[in-house]
Amino acid sequence: MSLNESSCMEESVRVQVLGIARVSTSYGPMPVLLLEDDGERVLVIAIGGMEASSIAAAARGFQSPVPNTHDFMIKVLDKVNVKVKRGEIYDLQENRFLARIIVESGGVEVKVDGRPSDIVALTLRANADIYVAESVMREASIEKSELLKEESEESEEY
Repeated sequence: MSLNESSCMEESVRVQVLGIARVSTSYGPMPVLLLEDDGERVLVIAIGGMEASSIAAAARGFQSPVPNTHDFMIKVLDKVNVKVKRGEIYDLQENRFLARIIVESGGVEVKVDGRPSDIVALTLRANADIYVAESVMREASIEKSELLKEESEESEEY
């Protein structure tokens, strides 16, 4: 069974990792993952510190001599002939992004739910694409110009 790009999710857009940023919250500084589409929209997702480090390393192509959990998982999948096809952020419920990874083994595709940060970290390491449902982008993304404006205003305050 093979799915093409248009059948990933109903109305989805391919995104790329724009970067990892740190934002101030009432709980203290928090890392966020920034995903951008081909247009001017950015999806901001709060993630943990370890996941931020893992995503940043994968985005830079850094390979540690001692594999982290995401490196280990990719090696396991490779050893058992399971291919990562793509990652999907497919819904937003109660302010939580829902994500899954699509893997293929023996011609059969399987969807496995996970945290968006883990899905992105694994997908990057597998050199696979990441998709976000258009409905999620409409509801939760911000314009890149707004993000740059906020960064500029914050840096002027310091």
